[in-house]
Amino acid sequence: MARPHVVVISYPAQGHVAPLMKLSLKIAAHDVRVTFVNTESIHKKIRVSMPEKDREEGLISLVSIPDGLEQEDRNDVFKLAESIGRVMPGDLEDLILKLNRSNVDEQIKCVIAETSVGWALQVAKKMGIRARFGLLEQLAWPCLYIFHGLLRIKF
Repeated sequence: MARPHVVVISYPAQGHVAPLMKLSLKIAAHDVRVTFVNTESIHKKIRVSMPEKDREEGLISLVSIPDGLEQEDRNDVFKLAESIGRVMPGDLEDLILKLNRSNVDEQIKCVIAETSVGWALQVAKKMGIRARFGLLEQLAWPCLYIFHGLLRIKF
């Protein structure tokens, strides 16, 4: 029986990966195959931090694609952003084609990305795949306001 398959892609920086990984685990818990895509430099960190049971059960496939930078350039956010936007779209498209060829019963039905990697949504649209994006960074501001008492909400 065919099972839905989604690709999730995050901007490779602190504060971006964890929320989408948590979302991916929730999606996978509903018997949806999830391929979590990140850069090669972040890939190893994700594998180490992922709970053992999730790795064993195979809920999520972790896949890396190159960001086009040398190690020392990754600390420059402007170089990183430019390189990711230039290099990763083609590699993401190739990856999706490869995944779809490898299992006809689990074709990719949706790409989920955060706004910082909006090019991923363009790749999905070009390939005829539904795309969804999350505004993860916009969710933080109301939380900060509530925490500091600047926004009064009655419960």
